[in-house]
Amino acid sequence: MDEFAFRKGCTYGTVLVDVEAGRVVDVLPDRTSETFAALLEEHPGAEIICRDRATAYTKAVREAAPNALEVADRWRLLQNLSAAVEKTCHQHRDFLRTRAEEETASEIAELPEVTPMLLPPAELPRTQII
Repeated sequence: MDEFAFRKGCTYGTVLVDVEAGRVVDVLPDRTSETFAALLEEHPGAEIICRDRATAYTKAVREAAPNALEVADRWRLLQNLSAAVEKTCHQHRDFLRTRAEEETASEIAELPEVTPMLLPPAELPRTQII
């Protein structure tokens, strides 16, 4: 399940998808806990519910399908991971920059001396002048 915008910023709905069958089960006119809970009560037996962390959806599942396993989809997991990594890098950017500069300097210092290779002068092929 996920929310979507009928009109962005104004009206939102909820789409329910049966992942195993690969089809849309229902489209709800809003994203309230009451509407979603009513649907869950009308269609009991949901074992796994993949949802975002919206409070309304949490409340509806707790009320109408307390035994269902709630999981996050891959997109949300990757989005949350990406946000956490970005936040951590931002908080520690000075240390990360200093450390990267130190590693680069030490790698350059460890490089062996390279003796330049002397190549013979380039020779153009001789052509016959007529």
